[in-house]
Amino acid sequence: MPVPPLSTRPPAASPAGTARPPEPAARWTARVRPARGVPRARVIALAHSGAGPNALLPLLRRLHPDAEVLGVTLPGRERRFAESCAGLADDIDGLLARIRAELAAEPPLPTGYFGHSMGAALAAALALADPGGCRKLVLSGHPTLESRAGRAEDWTEDDLLDVIRLGGGTPAEILADPVIKEHLLTVLRCDLTLGRRLAERNAGRPLPVPPTVLGGLDDELVPPAELDAWAERVPLRRRLYPGGHFYLLDEANLDAVAAEITAGLPLPAPDYR
Repeated sequence: MPVPPLSTRPPAASPAGTARPPEPAARWTARVRPARGVPRARVIALAHSGAGPNALLPLLRRLHPDAEVLGVTLPGRERRFAESCAGLADDIDGLLARIRAELAAEPPLPTGYFGHSMGAALAAALALADPGGCRKLVLSGHPTLESRAGRAEDWTEDDLLDVIRLGGGTPAEILADPVIKEHLLTVLRCDLTLGRRLAERNAGRPLPVPPTVLGGLDDELVPPAELDAWAERVPLRRRLYPGGHFYLLDEANLDAVAAEITAGLPLPAPDYR
């Protein structure tokens, strides 16, 4: 895994003796990759537990050049590192409403939602909240309520560290720093709790479009057999790739996964010149 799956870098400090300027109201969404020229479609990217959209950039850069990409950043990571994630799972209606309000302010475009792991549960919830605005839904490594990644809230530190180990890709030096480690585990617990409650909220509700369900053949966190649970609920397109939970960031899979994310959106045959 060339890219760490967790976002842990704090913001730069202000120079000594100077006051940090007032922060603008935190935005939940931001354009993480513009389209080449006039955008013809939009992809909303939602990352896994403990991470923001920048963790997915190696993949998002491979998406069709005529699609713009908006990422959703939750509190406690990347540009929102200093914000607390406490209570994030306690107001899901408010969380969805704030994200939807920002998306509604964008110029209308055919839109696909792509989420990985916890982000898949959030992608499904957003699609359910605005069914008319969802043209494509791609759910990657989405834990079921019965899976190891679907548990939350009462986990010990060892349980959380085991999730990180099974997911793979987090450098040992990050976990060796006690301050960063504490922050990482706090955000991970928040996100796993959010993912669990989103999955409970989504369970049994008809999705607005048949989803594309993706996974890693060697994923220890969400084994391929657990992805089959989706087939019992809805018609879907299912694709598996070599690799573990972060198969989607392996160089060998980038182009194929990127093509699945935008397949079916009204985009011309790609010309990368």
